[in-house]
Amino acid sequence: MIAALLALSLLDFSAGQWKFMPEMRAEDAYKWLFHATLGGEHAVLDEDGPRKWLDQEWASLGPPLPGEPEVVRLDPEGRLIRVNLRPFKRRGGDKEMLLAIFVASAQSFHADKSKFVREWKSLGSRLRVHPIGRIRFEDWKHLDQETARAGYPAIDHSAMYEKAYSPAYRVILGSLWANGE
Repeated sequence: MIAALLALSLLDFSAGQWKFMPEMRAEDAYKWLFHATLGGEHAVLDEDGPRKWLDQEWASLGPPLPGEPEVVRLDPEGRLIRVNLRPFKRRGGDKEMLLAIFVASAQSFHADKSKFVREWKSLGSRLRVHPIGRIRFEDWKHLDQETARAGYPAIDHSAMYEKAYSPAYRVILGSLWANGE
């Protein structure tokens, strides 16, 4: 089973995961691939920002959504993961530990934007042939033109994804999570 997962490409793995999130749009696929290749570095611009952001979000968290997992692998190897805040908080997770792991992950991950662009372009090629759920080529093409001009920056989730899933998570290195639980 593990060998089969490791043989999956990032795009094949991701497309398989997206089937469990029917409200995903092109923006959400972009964000997933962005995190899966670039980590959470873009969210740590200074020392105080991540703490304020987590404190505000933590205070506003409701109960986990039905079936919401605590951890979601972003790539086949689990090199990068999303820790969903609602289930983490519900089980009594340590907010300070999570913050420390998030910042350490962002500081130690070596991102390569060319890997993101390669995966993103591969998604476009695949969508040209067949949509993946509600992720359509026309939407991908529009978003690609918009983000390419800006150098492929971090973007927000789509309004439909926000409404359906109220995303609240942190992207961290899987190796730090395994050692920090």
